[in-house]
Amino acid sequence: MSGTDDTDRTSRASGTGGTSSTGGTSGTDDLAGVPGIFRAVSGAADFARAVAAFGSGAEDAVPVWIGDRSDLLAALDLAAGLYPARRRPPVCAAGVVVGDVPATIRAFARPLARHWTEHGAPAAHGAGRTTGAPPADDGPLVVLGRYEDLRMDVIGPVLVDAYARGRDVFLLTGRDLHSLTWAIAKQYGEVHPDGATGLFTDLDTRPVATSATYHDARTVSGADLVRLTAERVWRRVLVSGHGTEDSINLGAHTVCGLSPAAGPGRSGPTCSYGRGCYKPEDKLIPAHRVRAAELVLSGCDSGALADLATYDPRYQLLLNAVDGPAQAVVAALSMHQSARVENLVWLDSADGDGSTARRLNASLYALHPYPTFIQVGLPSSAYPGASSPQEPAGAPAVESAVEPDGGPTGKAAAGSAVESATEQAGWVGGLSARAQGFLMTGMLPAAHPLREPLGQLAERAELTAVRPVMGPAADREAFVGTLREEARVLDRAIAVRMSERPDDPLSEFPRFFGDRSSVARTEAVTTPCVLCGREAWQYPRRGFTSRVPLTTAHVCLSCGPVGYWTDGAARLLGAASAATVPAGGTLRIEVPVVPSRPGPVQVGVLLPWSVRAAVSPPVQAVGPGAAGSDPRAGRPSAVFEVHLDASAPPQEHHFTVFAVQDLALSLLRCPFAVLPAGEV
Repeated sequence: MSGTDDTDRTSRASGTGGTSSTGGTSGTDDLAGVPGIFRAVSGAADFARAVAAFGSGAEDAVPVWIGDRSDLLAALDLAAGLYPARRRPPVCAAGVVVGDVPATIRAFARPLARHWTEHGAPAAHGAGRTTGAPPADDGPLVVLGRYEDLRMDVIGPVLVDAYARGRDVFLLTGRDLHSLTWAIAKQYGEVHPDGATGLFTDLDTRPVATSATYHDARTVSGADLVRLTAERVWRRVLVSGHGTEDSINLGAHTVCGLSPAAGPGRSGPTCSYGRGCYKPEDKLIPAHRVRAAELVLSGCDSGALADLATYDPRYQLLLNAVDGPAQAVVAALSMHQSARVENLVWLDSADGDGSTARRLNASLYALHPYPTFIQVGLPSSAYPGASSPQEPAGAPAVESAVEPDGGPTGKAAAGSAVESATEQAGWVGGLSARAQGFLMTGMLPAAHPLREPLGQLAERAELTAVRPVMGPAADREAFVGTLREEARVLDRAIAVRMSERPDDPLSEFPRFFGDRSSVARTEAVTTPCVLCGREAWQYPRRGFTSRVPLTTAHVCLSCGPVGYWTDGAARLLGAASAATVPAGGTLRIEVPVVPSRPGPVQVGVLLPWSVRAAVSPPVQAVGPGAAGSDPRAGRPSAVFEVHLDASAPPQEHHFTVFAVQDLALSLLRCPFAVLPAGEV
């Protein structure tokens, strides 16, 4: 997200210029002058006295320690008409304090859980105490702490365990102690009974039968979402689109994470370098200006925790939304495939009890067996209520496995010198199945240039793989040799096609086949991420029909969905490259490759359209049988150089390495950052 000048951009993206501090917003007649239930307090001592008075019942107004945060004063104004009265907030079974939270703030949050323990501050802060652990029961849990302390390596095990057992977990957090007190204060607000529901998506083109305000990809660009989201009182709003930590795309509109609260301390999107926004700035929707009690940010990485985030907190969508009037903010830890199905689940759950994040995670259960969404803030409905995942709670735990050479657990190492008749027959069957998977599932359109050669290979395999050919060794060897040569030519054609057209359907096989597959928790294993070494989930995705091939996913909450491969594919074991490269510079990438069998593997690199760059070589053959290969060498590696144009935008990007062998596809997605020219 961006702005040509941070000061000017802040006034546009934050909307603070038109906000009063007396309970209304200029230009918003329906809320102007509405008294609020919150009282802003500047000093720490005054806040302590106000919390004591509020807790004893001597004062009705809910105190908010804003310090010098004028943006929070504006948020109180936005909340005035959204929460016309106080409520008795939901009470969780247990609460956990993470990190150093002052006693006054703990006292303020105490009514939100029946009993509290301390998880201790992360070791990075020099405080190693741990006086308690999250209770092991299944009652709802609230976790209290500053954003910098709610790290995945601290609360990740709690989230994963809760996900497995269908337990609700709510976070109360913020970019600093002032935001944290505001997150707590909002839990005492009763949502306006006439608040509307709004669903805005750029990922759907089909109508939805709903009384909610609904805009999809057909109408979202033409709607005045900037005015609509800021001026109307919303009970619930969900925005769904492609995005990252700082933004979600909604056609011409963009939900923006830029906060006026603080200057950046580390890298950010293009605007952090003064390059302007890549989207129209008059259509930016500041997350902290959306006047909704529940705000669901259904975009990739929209809720990255401190140790998962790439961008500075100033640009984080989650933190920006928490600074706004939303009582509950639901966002995604990492990349995900939430789309129409989850949107409908959300619409249907308007009167449901418990965590919106849990319900969305349960809907995504068949796509990936790990927690995707987190929720900051408690529900607006009566609570607690019954909760259970779509699959029964107490399902078998995810197993742990260490995979030799990065290959599937228990699989024999590829490369035996002599193939048996059974192995050759299995290879023919796998090759035919992969060709049919491309042809018969609707993956490749009728005009795709590779349909004809794929069809010829599939037909030859079907007609020739008969007992008189597959029985005698000489006939079988000749037939398999012919098929392998055809497959080698097709592998090269597929690789060239993908390198020249990164948006080709072949490059989208993870999403295409994933939409036609399901996941069983019992088949998931945990294994070190091939990029960062953290715990990752690896699991097969089995097709709903026989034509959809088996695909395997390798997903890390830090790095995202790192790898995907179809059955029988070569494996890519990470990529050695620099984390940053200046515009105009060269990024060198080296990728170790494990062929699925002796023979050449075609390897290439894909870049998003926004990274103006050239890859050399576009495609490279590695492994036994590849031109120039040394049979005495160890594991083969592919080496590429990415030459960036001087105009490449400075921001976080990803490159994707792909491999093709015997029509089986592998992808490995790796992050890197482009810096302004001249920086290192």
